[in-house]
Amino acid sequence: MISSKKKSFLKVLRNIVITVLAVVISTFAVTKIVYDAVFKRYNCVSNHYSISDFNGEEIEFLSGDKRLYGCLYDGGGDVLVVFIPGFHACTDDYLPQIKSFVDSGFGVFAFDPTGSGKSEGDTAVGFSQIICDLKAALETIRKNDNFGFAHTVLFGHSRGGYAACCAVKDEYDISAVVSVAGINSAMEGVIQPAADKVGFLAYGNYPMLWAYQAMLFGADTVDSDAAKIISKSDVPVLIIHGKNDERVPRDEYSVISHRDEICSTNAEYIICDTPGMDGHVDLLFDGDGA
Repeated sequence: MISSKKKSFLKVLRNIVITVLAVVISTFAVTKIVYDAVFKRYNCVSNHYSISDFNGEEIEFLSGDKRLYGCLYDGGGDVLVVFIPGFHACTDDYLPQIKSFVDSGFGVFAFDPTGSGKSEGDTAVGFSQIICDLKAALETIRKNDNFGFAHTVLFGHSRGGYAACCAVKDEYDISAVVSVAGINSAMEGVIQPAADKVGFLAYGNYPMLWAYQAMLFGADTVDSDAAKIISKSDVPVLIIHGKNDERVPRDEYSVISHRDEICSTNAEYIICDTPGMDGHVDLLFDGDGA
């Protein structure tokens, strides 16, 4: 027969386990709701140009089970620039830059990431989704013999700058990478903006955020760290950041904030400090436009 003391202990233990499970489940549920709301679908409308302003070939490809929309532009040269948009952005938001590349003689392959623009997806899924989308784009380019171009350069902005850096660890024929205002990792991109608002309390939810993203993308993808990947690569990387970037602060969770950890001699850096062209987006423009 179980003693009354042991019964009391088991009851307390059971209540503790139930309480812990309830807290974990409710916290995970709240994390999912908030996370999915942050990465809601984005539909963009260009205020600058339209695709019809310069000839492009529409190309569709799959990223997982989602059909993505891309466009190939031929500037007449032998270099193909793969243009990777940032968070809550798509091709139309960068048409001035794309047009500038094409006018300068570069080919450009640009695409709308999952959950944005013309591409499928009810949500943008998360920061790591851009890595998956870029891999799908690079596979499409490889299957099409690089669309006839001799060299491939990755050009990414913000979340796209992060993906561009991460792509050099894979077996793709990449000649160079340009990362503009890039974040350094998916977890930094999620947790540190929250920490800027609520302080250390944000880190209390770190395990749940990591677990949820790992469920979506796999642990290896979520743990991809741009600075560490650059250090192990011999691909030339140009890292550009605005001195007064408030969205991805230069001294916090950006790629350039990890500059001291990057061992590669192939990495170079530019800090944009011209007033009005030193932020997160305006560094993509100058007095003449893109």
